[in-house]
Amino acid sequence: MKIDLTVENGPCNTELRSWCLGIAIYWLISMTFSVLVAPNVLNFVGFAIVVVTNICLLIGTLKEKRVLVIVWLIFAVIEAINFPFAVLGVIFHYGGYREATGMNNIFGALLIYIITFLIIAFSARIVYSFYLQLKNNEASKPPRALNVV
Repeated sequence: MKIDLTVENGPCNTELRSWCLGIAIYWLISMTFSVLVAPNVLNFVGFAIVVVTNICLLIGTLKEKRVLVIVWLIFAVIEAINFPFAVLGVIFHYGGYREATGMNNIFGALLIYIITFLIIAFSARIVYSFYLQLKNNEASKPPRALNVV
């Protein structure tokens, strides 16, 4: 079984642009509810990061600026690096990772982190494909003519 890192279209042959907008809106809403349900310092720091990166993704998607889309990809890399620490933090109960999920149950907190990681991986694949699509569109445009004085 081979999994490609990029896709041409989103699920159900839809545009990648609409999926990127949906991803940004999903993360903004889900993190807002997370902060409201289980407020702690870890959630507020994560909330600030999520707001900045997803606003950049929204603007980058609407204005087709690939530099702003990269900001969200950096967020996805940070989340991927954080995943092993979160799992160990939940198991050994350090760093407030278990409390950041809003539950004190080990298995429930692990389940939340695993589902979040899978959603991040799915979203990162779509956003990376959209980034490559923007990069290819910019490369295929003819160079702008400059006025020579």
